[in-house]
Amino acid sequence: MDIRELLAGKLSEEELRKVKRAFDIIGDIAIVEIDESLREKRKIIAEAIMKVHKNVRVVCSKAGPVTGEERIRPLEIIGGENRTETIHTENGCRFKLDISKVFYTPRLANERMRIARQVREDEVVVDLFAGVGPYSILVARLAKPKLVYAIDKNEFAYHYLLENIKLNKVEGRVRAFLGDCREVVEEQRIMGADRVIMNLPKQADHFLDVAFKIVKNGGMVHFYYFLREEELFEGAFKIIQREAGRFGRRIEFLEARKCGELAPGVFRVVVDFEVNP
Repeated sequence: MDIRELLAGKLSEEELRKVKRAFDIIGDIAIVEIDESLREKRKIIAEAIMKVHKNVRVVCSKAGPVTGEERIRPLEIIGGENRTETIHTENGCRFKLDISKVFYTPRLANERMRIARQVREDEVVVDLFAGVGPYSILVARLAKPKLVYAIDKNEFAYHYLLENIKLNKVEGRVRAFLGDCREVVEEQRIMGADRVIMNLPKQADHFLDVAFKIVKNGGMVHFYYFLREEELFEGAFKIIQREAGRFGRRIEFLEARKCGELAPGVFRVVVDFEVNP
């Protein structure tokens, strides 16, 4: 039985059509989008979700858009336990996080695995916007990198990143740093990276200079960005080529693909490119 079937008789036909069947589940927390006209029925909807999805213990409603560099979305608990912390399992890794304080999307699980499978033994990987560690920790567990530098400026994300490194037993392969990636790279003198991960699609273009400074010749960069359909993928190519020119680096585009939709006609894209002198 799906949610709409369970709500039949409790909501009108018009209201039922506004109930969204698709939503994210992170750990045991469901994050749903409730139409404003259904606000008075939100607790009934939450109860139905928990009946259909037996593993869900908390239901949160989106209370606004994702904002700021740290990409936090305001949430309202509308059902279940009064908490926003959970442990999410993805690709064999476990991630402890508070969905009200850090950014996390389960929709990139396949993309994260795609990147991790490219990492070769003894690579040095730099994750410039690591969050709670979904890229860094998966890379450390799946591949055999020499070292993964995991950087984030959100103190809450950094706290959970440290916990998750221990939780997944990758202490010897992942080093976590709190701060702006540009400052951390300078302070730690990080150079000669085989691979740089740039998963900050709204602002990654502002940090391409960091990537070009630290990536070695023959190294790889995974650049995430938001583009409108009419810009695919040339909008990203132009930005990358312009910044490469500033550093006298030659680039080869290896792959460009969509990996999510931010809004109708606006896509999250990833561009994989190799950097040479």
